[in-house]
Amino acid sequence: MNIVKGHIMMKKYISTIAIVVSVLFAGCSIVSVEESAKPDVSLTNTYFKVISLEGAQIEVFEREPFIQFEADGGVKGHLGCNDFFGSFKTEGKKISFIHIGSTKMMCPNLNTEDAFSQVLYDVKMYKIEGESLIFYNNDGEVIARFQAVYF
Repeated sequence: MNIVKGHIMMKKYISTIAIVVSVLFAGCSIVSVEESAKPDVSLTNTYFKVISLEGAQIEVFEREPFIQFEADGGVKGHLGCNDFFGSFKTEGKKISFIHIGSTKMMCPNLNTEDAFSQVLYDVKMYKIEGESLIFYNNDGEVIARFQAVYF
C-alpha cells in the first residue's frame, strides 16, 4: 500500500513541476513580445525632431529643429531659428525636396540652421526604423537622424 501511495505522490509531484515549468516558459515568451521593437512610424503626419546632423548632436536654442511631411506632399519644419516649407517627393526609399523656402529672421547662431539646410539639399534616401527617421546622402552615408515625437 505504501508503494502505491508513493507512486501517486510522485506523479502529483512531477505534474506540479511540469505545470510550474510551463508557466515560467509562458511568462518568458510574454516578456519577449513586450520587449520587441516598435512598429515603423509613418513618414507622413509624424513630427520628427532632429537628433543629429552630419554626425553631430544638434544645439537647441529657443525651439527644437523638426520636420513634418504632409500626406499631400507638403513639408514644413523648423531649422533652429527659421521655419521652412515646401514639398517633397518619394519614389521607393528615394526622397527629394522641391521648392524649399524659409523665413529669414536674424539668428544668434546659424550652425544648426546651416547644417539642416544642407541636409535637405544633400539627402537622397531615407529609412524608417521604428520611431527613427534616417537620411542618407548619395554615397549611402548617414547625414541626419530624427526621432518621432508624440504630443
